Amino acid sequence: MSGRAVPDIPAVPCLPLPAAEGRDRIRKEYVHLGRSDMVLLTSWGRGEDGEFSLSATWPAPAAGLPYDPRMLTQTVRQSGLTIAHAAYGAPLSDHTVLNYFDFTVAPGFEVPSDEPCDLAVEVTVKSTKERGRKVTSLDMEFRILQGGSVVVRADSEFGWLSTRVYRRLRGEHFDVDWNAWPLPAPVDPRSVGRSAPADVVLAAGDRPRRWQLRNDVDNTVLYDHPVDHVPGLALMEAADQAAHGALHPVRFEPTTVTTTFERYAEFDRPCWISAEILPAAPGETSVLVTATQDGETVFRSRLTGPCG
Repeated sequence: MSGRAVPDIPAVPCLPLPAAEGRDRIRKEYVHLGRSDMVLLTSWGRGEDGEFSLSATWPAPAAGLPYDPRMLTQTVRQSGLTIAHAAYGAPLSDHTVLNYFDFTVAPGFEVPSDEPCDLAVEVTVKSTKERGRKVTSLDMEFRILQGGSVVVRADSEFGWLSTRVYRRLRGEHFDVDWNAWPLPAPVDPRSVGRSAPADVVLAAGDRPRRWQLRNDVDNTVLYDHPVDHVPGLALMEAADQAAHGALHPVRFEPTTVTTTFERYAEFDRPCWISAEILPAAPGETSVLVTATQDGETVFRSRLTGPCG
């Protein structure tokens, strides 16, 4: 890390009522979303010290996909935020940051293609950091279960910055003219493992295995509301698509993903996504995806899994 973690979402402008504990749907303010239909969680509960359980519902994936990777990363994000705000009192007025985001997926995992899928989520808070009585960081482990079996394991650290600190950190980039940037045309969806142009976050680059990030705010799964930087989950989606693009037309199933964020990606200039195929264990393929902007590394993600 370069000392500049990537904020996941901005502060909530006003404090909602406490999050419901039980079968009531999680309020969108607790997962920092503007659209209620993107709240994937339906309930949460406390277990033993540092242990929590939640439920989630995923919509059916687009045609041809075993599951939508955006639903996976959103579920982890929403679960971490809910536990942080509702159970640990992380201030909704602060800005959330992600330092890293790693996960593994059971080979062959898929959800129904024609109806929503109910899943369970288990969260373990591994460590906490506090300043005075205020939580500043939670390191968490997540387990997503389908039919009682663990299908996803994830680890991520969530941290918080006050608006005063965040404004100083962001400087001139604190305020952004939303959706004022050029939007290059998407590459062929099939070349990056997607079925519709609207879901593609990559545009053609200047050489093979290199693309330009495209920030299409109509992709509301990734761009739910205005923010001052490219969301971390949009970068992770770009990494997934780039890994598929690097190996196209061979089928790739990422089962292990490790991601570190190094600095903010800005909207007002090109962000380049590059993929490099690396040596891997027999029967697997590994792709290192790196995002750069102005010659500086924004994030790195390594995706590994069976190919062919």
